[in-house]
Amino acid sequence: MDKSTLLKVSNLKKTFIKKSGTFLKRRKTEVYAVNNINFEVNKGEILGIIGESGCGKTSTARMVMRLMKETKGEITFEGVNLCNLKESETNKIRKKMQMIFQDPYDTLNPGMKILDILMEPINAHEKGLTYEEKYQKVIEAIEAIELRPAQDFIHRFPHQLSGGQRQRIAIARAIILNPSFIAADEPTSMLDVSVRAGILNLLLDLRKKMGLTMMFITHDLSTASYMCDRIAVMYQGKIVEIGPTKKIIQNPSHPYTKALVAVVKDLNNFIKNREKLILDGEVDATKEEKGCPFVARCPHKEAVCHTQVPVLEDVDRGHSVSCHCHIELLEKTS
Repeated sequence: MDKSTLLKVSNLKKTFIKKSGTFLKRRKTEVYAVNNINFEVNKGEILGIIGESGCGKTSTARMVMRLMKETKGEITFEGVNLCNLKESETNKIRKKMQMIFQDPYDTLNPGMKILDILMEPINAHEKGLTYEEKYQKVIEAIEAIELRPAQDFIHRFPHQLSGGQRQRIAIARAIILNPSFIAADEPTSMLDVSVRAGILNLLLDLRKKMGLTMMFITHDLSTASYMCDRIAVMYQGKIVEIGPTKKIIQNPSHPYTKALVAVVKDLNNFIKNREKLILDGEVDATKEEKGCPFVARCPHKEAVCHTQVPVLEDVDRGHSVSCHCHIELLEKTS
């Protein structure tokens, strides 16, 4: 693993078992949530993972953060394979890896005051500190997330805060141990539009001040383009395109990415030309495709797309795409 690489994911796969049928005749079906993905996150960068609901991006984050066990694969953080660690060893790593969840209403204990909520991670990982030192760390964390004066907030309960303030407290809890890596799972999707920009700018500011490395998960390409240095596009459990944000936005190479970019650039034009970009169809995660996972909805599919799984190929200095037809598509649009 390169010295500049903080996190490396190799051949990561997650399969769930879906049970259906009657009590007397139960049927088990495998659901392929994440299907052999590979990516790296370099120190100090923000890697965005985007895709529609059910594509596997949250499952990926939860496996990276050891909140969910993988079916197979490796997750290497600072040179250590997290998949081989015992629970006690994993707990030691958690101080360096923190997560910001999507819903601030669910992630904060409604029966605890803000002071106690922020004290919890300190009590778990920095037991040698005095109460005064712990209290000071709480005050500094609240000041860092721009809730001032901090003393006005520490004795409130979560229900006494607005949605944006709650998410800021969730961010404070994530940074209070001074981690090196944060996974943010759609941290603004549950918030009013008026407060989203403030949360995004706060994360960028904290990244600069603390030297944070982030994995930013979202379904919104415009948010990813604002936040991220690189973007990985997921579809049906696979990464279909990955590269620098500017290249993904200006020169999308996979048909699915092209459709996402077209929506952001001009919604009216996308609606008029929708069938040229993406076909209607349901995604069935219970079937492991023999060919391209996008084949059922791709307007450019060829015979090879039904029989061979495409692999990520470099098309332009770190910009990779998984598509049999990307060269032909590039020639059509150039």
